[in-house]
Amino acid sequence: MIIEVKPGEIGGIVEAPSSKSFTQRYVLYSAFSGKPVTLRNISYCDDELIAIDIAKSCNAHIEYQKRDIKITPDFKCPKKIYVGESGTSYRLSLGLLAGRKCTTEISGKPALAKRPVEDLISCLENTGSIFYKNSEGFYKIDATNSGNVYCTLNASKSSQFASAMLFYYSFFKSACFGIDSMVSEKYMDITVKTLEDFGINIKRENNNFIIDGYLKSKNDIHIEGDYSSASYFMVLGIFTGNILIKNLKKNSLQPDSGIIKILNDAAGCIEIFDDYIKINKAYEIKTVVVDVSATPDFAPVASVIGIFSKNGVIIKNYQRLEIKESNRYLNILDMVEKFGGIAEIKDDFMFIHPGGIKNPDTLIYSDHRMVMSAIIAGIIAGSKTRYGDIEAINKSYPSFLNDLKKLGADIRFNTEI
Repeated sequence: MIIEVKPGEIGGIVEAPSSKSFTQRYVLYSAFSGKPVTLRNISYCDDELIAIDIAKSCNAHIEYQKRDIKITPDFKCPKKIYVGESGTSYRLSLGLLAGRKCTTEISGKPALAKRPVEDLISCLENTGSIFYKNSEGFYKIDATNSGNVYCTLNASKSSQFASAMLFYYSFFKSACFGIDSMVSEKYMDITVKTLEDFGINIKRENNNFIIDGYLKSKNDIHIEGDYSSASYFMVLGIFTGNILIKNLKKNSLQPDSGIIKILNDAAGCIEIFDDYIKINKAYEIKTVVVDVSATPDFAPVASVIGIFSKNGVIIKNYQRLEIKESNRYLNILDMVEKFGGIAEIKDDFMFIHPGGIKNPDTLIYSDHRMVMSAIIAGIIAGSKTRYGDIEAINKSYPSFLNDLKKLGADIRFNTEI
């Protein structure tokens, strides 16, 4: 599908969609652990739907009521699961399947098979699981002989490896595993919170995670709003002002909640309340500094600030962008050039700053975060750019276009370029 977006007069109120990082963890752990739960405020993005389908493959019964789901698990090892292009569901499922001693064939979209998973598999092999790689690059797991064996994990490519191993060891009454190194470490806080809500007590001593004892389990959980999804309208609001975003928990565990500090350090224009934020127009924007190791999903839309603000944006550790849903490093360079920005590449950072504003006729990206970032860039530029592969945004933010319309953008749908 192709859309054309005209800026309009921007301003108004939107509600952040559910955090798919939380949703996927709760859905999958409920299904595999046999612990029922009601989850409220689900946005039904593609990644959340993948987790729900995996739960169904494990014989869980799902009841739907508007934006709430009730999961009643009756666990059976699935013969097959489909992980789509959800790296989170894929990696977490590996740990869960091994923990439940399943023999399961995994399939998904080809692009996901190219993303790293080998260090996680190596750790699971050390605990007794056997993996067979198929021609598509996915695996069949035979975890019949998996056991409570200490493993030291290299999570330098993804914190999801560590989350998967924490899920794995949670099926033992007492267990421990070590971490050699880990990126985006704060995502482990979300995993620990999930397990604690299901009654699993987690301790950390230096580089070891320890499962020890039980807590009171919750069975009714509200999924908080997603900061990475909200960041598109935060960036837009810096240039337009008058945007209020609801459903954002003030003291969130989400690593991307740090986006507010990044933007306030540079622009000082975001007001923070208990469950919403207000973005005012910034009349001066200092250089924005983003570390991909800490907030990787913020890089595409942060680069938009660099295109239009004189002091630019520094993106550290940009090399990690090459192994996301797409090669976001190359896509960011393309988007910056198409809108007239300049990207200077250094050894460990890229510096994006203005050149002369351009108005591209058509942009097509297959990556959801690139599509949404390009649309925000087009509104700020005042362009009449058309955007292709618009369905990609359903991966994380299916209501994005509706929310954009609420804020005053004029969106016209076409079926052809």
